[in-house]
Amino acid sequence: MSAERPGTDVVVIGAGIIGALIGRELAGRGLGVVLLDPEPGRGASIGNAGMIVPSFTRPMADPATLWEGLRAMTGGDPLLTVGSLSPAVLTWLARFAVAARPGRAGRSAARLVGPARTAADEYANLAAETGIDLSVAGDGWLQVARSPAVLRRRLLSARALTKNGVDHEVLTQAELRAREPELGPDLAGAVFFPGDSSLDPAAATRAALVAAELRGVIIHSARVISLVRRHGEVTAVKTDLGEFNATHYVLANGAGPPGGRGIQPGWGWSIDVPAKHPPISTPLMGLDDHVVFNPLPDRIRITGGMRIGGTPEDRHDQAATTAIQQAAEQIVPALHDLREGTVTITRAARPMTPDGLPRVARTGRNLITATGHGTLGMTLAPATATTVARLLGHGGHRAEVSR
Repeated sequence: MSAERPGTDVVVIGAGIIGALIGRELAGRGLGVVLLDPEPGRGASIGNAGMIVPSFTRPMADPATLWEGLRAMTGGDPLLTVGSLSPAVLTWLARFAVAARPGRAGRSAARLVGPARTAADEYANLAAETGIDLSVAGDGWLQVARSPAVLRRRLLSARALTKNGVDHEVLTQAELRAREPELGPDLAGAVFFPGDSSLDPAAATRAALVAAELRGVIIHSARVISLVRRHGEVTAVKTDLGEFNATHYVLANGAGPPGGRGIQPGWGWSIDVPAKHPPISTPLMGLDDHVVFNPLPDRIRITGGMRIGGTPEDRHDQAATTAIQQAAEQIVPALHDLREGTVTITRAARPMTPDGLPRVARTGRNLITATGHGTLGMTLAPATATTVARLLGHGGHRAEVSR
């Protein structure tokens, strides 16, 4: 059975925020595009924190993170764990350790800041194109710390980003409380990044799919089984709906199978707490526990946790979400009063590369891979779409992300 469509130039595998924006971009340049995903718009993208953060482009693979990770994993921290010790995971961890050499993370961040800074405008364009409210807010991002040592380390990395055009402000404990009175009393201070912004990730993903369809993209709820190859080229995508054929193929399915293409899933959790009047007005992150808060119009999204490797069946939801809630309530005690409400918990896998850089490149004669965005999927998705268009020979002049 063949599901070839006349005029299909590109089949994009994956319909999260990355795949949807790629489809929209390519269709806008005159290409016939088909998007394939078992649940379009229902993958890791909707569990995203919803932050657009040039300030957070420094990869995880640096000496400080390596040391913190080793301490956390050996200390039984439920927010940072390893899902398995399979050969693929052990290889990934070894490559992560190699990538975490001094100086490398700063150079990598410099490459990603430019593409990240274009994202907010691109999402504003997406909202205008579809009429969907993405709850885009340019209120900046507070990064708070209980430990003075943790705050000092973040300030050092913030200063390093200044030369790349990322501005920051340092807030004392008193200044922080004046800005956000509901924060806990034991915070040492904060670093504020005025150039960062936030949005509703589910709304953004939905808008990207709507915009893609408006431009002529055909979306199928199809589970991909395999790529059919012949003489070094992909000739079809085999799915549970049959085979789909095109001239070019784009693999944008996030974490995909564990261990595939050097990618490991970085499982994380998001908790949506209903709140008509959120106790905080500014998005923030607790640097000690890496828990992120995004106040949205009708709820607060709280995200955290990093479990490298493992499968969807290896669930540790209760331990992780309990730890996330406890860490969140240390920073925003008023959240305790909202605990009695109905919360929504989402578990999703971020596609993690060992060096923290996305993989957006031609990986075959007619195959492009666009994955490995880690925690920066929302931030780098618009630039990734531009990069894929360039790789297909339909390039423009907007910011791109490539490796």
